[in-house]
Amino acid sequence: MKTVVIFTVGGSPQPIINAIKEIDPDFIYFICSGGPEDKATERFVDGRPLKKEDKIIVKEINLPKDKYEKIIIPLEILDSLDMVFSLVEKELLHRIKSKFGNVENLRIIANYTGGTKSMSIALALLAILQDGWELHFNAGQRTNVIKIDRGDHPVAINKINLLLKLDVNFWQSLMEKFYYEHILEKLKAYLVSPSLLPELKMRLITLKNLLLAFTLWDTFNHEEALSMMETAKTNLNGQKVINYYLTLKRILGIMRATGYEKVLDLIRNAERRAVQRRFDDAVARLYRALEMLAQIRLKQKYNIDPSKITEDTLINLPPKAKEFLTQEFERNKDESGVLKIALTKCFELLNALEDPAGKFYAEVKSKFLDVIKKRNLSILAHGTDPISENEYQDVYNFVKDFIYTILFKKFSLKLEDIPQFPKNFKELDFSLE
Repeated sequence: MKTVVIFTVGGSPQPIINAIKEIDPDFIYFICSGGPEDKATERFVDGRPLKKEDKIIVKEINLPKDKYEKIIIPLEILDSLDMVFSLVEKELLHRIKSKFGNVENLRIIANYTGGTKSMSIALALLAILQDGWELHFNAGQRTNVIKIDRGDHPVAINKINLLLKLDVNFWQSLMEKFYYEHILEKLKAYLVSPSLLPELKMRLITLKNLLLAFTLWDTFNHEEALSMMETAKTNLNGQKVINYYLTLKRILGIMRATGYEKVLDLIRNAERRAVQRRFDDAVARLYRALEMLAQIRLKQKYNIDPSKITEDTLINLPPKAKEFLTQEFERNKDESGVLKIALTKCFELLNALEDPAGKFYAEVKSKFLDVIKKRNLSILAHGTDPISENEYQDVYNFVKDFIYTILFKKFSLKLEDIPQFPKNFKELDFSLE
């Protein structure tokens, strides 16, 4: 494996000379300042000495011309970190790729000991952001704040903690939109790093388990999510995590519940899709929430399975409901004599049963059908056009109010009983500090 070293060059070339002798790289990039000869640091690479004590790097170590390149930072941008970083990033990445091709076969070391503050910071930032790059700094005996006196040598800097701090800020923005999967992918890379401190590694494992639990929950794998939440909460004592854990138990019916918690969970799921601007997905979930509400009501109260209604189902029904289903049987039963009814028919059956949910449906039927029409025109249903944000908001407002009216009046169950997923680490009582 070839070793490539990148140096920022300042007014003291000796640390660079010492580092080159110790590392013995295959190729070197020098980041230098340009400008007048007496001001530019590029002269310390391969220029001429202006003072008796000046040392020229290539002469001191007999460095051939084909073993190094210079990246010159113009004097006029030398104090602009943004412009220096942009130039260093563009030039370095392009040159390394052009010269060596596959960087996976290189050991790349960035040594930021010399140079101006902007040059050193730019190189250090670039090294932190590049996977696999090592970050070095020359250390040695120091008796003043001007320079190292003697015995300096390059030492590796553990950049993973710095990189983690940068990533955590980005993760917060991902959490705001519930993009937990992207954080999980990055966490996996951190967890295989040998440089990660044991205590920090344990906290990252806990975070990974938590986010994986929410990802499973988001895809309706409630049992697997509960198992993962159980694993994660053992390392956290925060009440907020406990609340999510207990909510999952209620959704699964493990704890005392009404049975309608899954309906409200679907509304929360729809809200997350809307935050991600996936309005067709959101409306599909809202439609399913309405359908699930009717199905659960029919099953719990009347022992009717809307997906498998037989003639035996009619035996003990009141006359109005029996008449309704008899007509449906005549028109829509399948070859095996089984009737399946969908959303609106479920609510019409509830109305025929004089159930409060069915009665409320009858009161708002016109608006209900208008909302269902918007869903049916969606590209994810029977139409060809995407749902707009305004159309989603109309559907959301109606469905939320419709379900709230039924569930709160009957069971004192409201949407707030199912918490929305966390949008930041504080909502998990979790910290990486």
